[in-house]
Amino acid sequence: MGRLYTPFSVIMKRVILISAILSLLTFLGGCTSKSLYKDVSDISEKNLGILKSNIDMKDAESVFPQASVTEYDKVISLFLDLEANRCDAAVMSEDAADIVIKRNQDYVVLGSVVTSDNKVLYVVVPRKDVFLEENMADEIGFFEKIKGSLSRNLFNEKAMHLIWGGFKTTVIIFFFGAIVAVILGAFLTYLSITHKCLWLYKPLSWFVMTIHDIPSVVLMMFFFYVIFGGAMNGILVSIIALGIYTSGALYKIFKIHITQVGKEQLEAGQMLGVSTFKCYRYIILPQAVKTMLPLVGGELKLLLRATSYAGYIAQKDLVKAVDAIRSFTYDAFVPLLLVSLLYLLLSWLIVKTLDCISKKYFYND
Repeated sequence: MGRLYTPFSVIMKRVILISAILSLLTFLGGCTSKSLYKDVSDISEKNLGILKSNIDMKDAESVFPQASVTEYDKVISLFLDLEANRCDAAVMSEDAADIVIKRNQDYVVLGSVVTSDNKVLYVVVPRKDVFLEENMADEIGFFEKIKGSLSRNLFNEKAMHLIWGGFKTTVIIFFFGAIVAVILGAFLTYLSITHKCLWLYKPLSWFVMTIHDIPSVVLMMFFFYVIFGGAMNGILVSIIALGIYTSGALYKIFKIHITQVGKEQLEAGQMLGVSTFKCYRYIILPQAVKTMLPLVGGELKLLLRATSYAGYIAQKDLVKAVDAIRSFTYDAFVPLLLVSLLYLLLSWLIVKTLDCISKKYFYND
């Protein structure tokens, strides 16, 4: 039986290539020509962003009458627009500005302005947009930004704690969801082939196949908010919902590949005095597994990807961990890259495990 998995060396080459491409795209995205700010007067006609809970719209418009001012409900939304150049500067109070600068050194205070009622407003902009000596050096720029991003995320105890917690949640949901899917799929296949308990098989198969046509994220939310009313643990709900969802595909794979082997081989084995169980164990299954396992691996990888929806029912999976990290570092590149690499690793482990199982328990050509 041929290999079902991609060699680890090839995986690493792909990881390096993907990382290089993402870094290049990030670099090109930051290479738009933009004049550097020297003081607050340079942003008087720019697009400014304020937080509804922090600054009053009237105060911002009074000191920047020619600017376009936009209100934001969340600080992360404001700084994402700053990174994407949809907003040129953030106007906030002194306390809010201090928090931003401490959490992310890629931002600096350009200056402050005073309103008519003596309120002091601080203007926060990306460091790269300010006229500083460090921004004049050709060798300092993108790679310094990446270095700072790595330092904030990889060497941040809080960020790593969130990533590790999300990783454990993702693995738990996937592992037990896969067990539920395989057991339920195999049980339905057994009922279908043996024609036993038709009163149970027909409604159960109809239920599973119907659920398989519903998007997994909708199914998880339906189970959590409607069926269980939010009273059951979200991880357990995710396991049940994704297990049932994936079992429909596995049931079809198991049934098609087992029945393709042919009844004559089963009958021949029984005529020679071999039990039905041993016929399936030593004759039918080894042949079915050859074409079955790659498809099973594909469905399990889809199950792994579906675990990223656990955040919709308030579970702190890997994707939710990235959102939490962005909320206090205002940085998305390194957390998303790290999570992408973890998903790639888990996908590789899935197909590698299936290959090892097939070699250990089934015959090979």
